[in-house]
Amino acid sequence: MPLPHPDDLTSLVLRTDFGDEGAWDAVRATLDAAGEYPHATFVSELRFADVGVQTLLAEEAAADEDDQIIY
Repeated sequence: MPLPHPDDLTSLVLRTDFGDEGAWDAVRATLDAAGEYPHATFVSELRFADVGVQTLLAEEAAADEDDQIIY
């Protein structure tokens, strides 16, 4: 399950809980309102449902250096 790679220098906000659409919308609205320029790339894909932090970190560690998203 490769992690999405943002095409810009924004932070990746990866949705893993799909139980509250309003909460997701509120997170996005809050981050979008934080300033003049985009601060985040939002990813809402069901393939990440209920994926834990350790699994995401393991995927990142296993990725080729060019595909890693953590700097």
